[in-house]
Amino acid sequence: MAQKTRKPPGQNVKITKDAWYAEVVGDPAKGPQPERLKGRQLDLLHAMEEGGPDAIRPLVESWGLVWKVGPRGGITVDVPE
Repeated sequence: MAQKTRKPPGQNVKITKDAWYAEVVGDPAKGPQPERLKGRQLDLLHAMEEGGPDAIRPLVESWGLVWKVGPRGGITVDVPE
């Protein structure tokens, strides 16, 4: 079985479930995706492909999400407290 290679610090970005539904795709339990969220999932993908974490940070922060760097360099995108 092949062993997974870990991404180096600063390259692993995790978007929490709360942030994903609140500001990227919308909550499917609340009905159709709000107009303001249309295209965000694709914008996020393009930013990651073109520039990695450095490119997605200003994007998610412009949506009101919080960029947190953990003690080992892992990055978490979350809703503000």
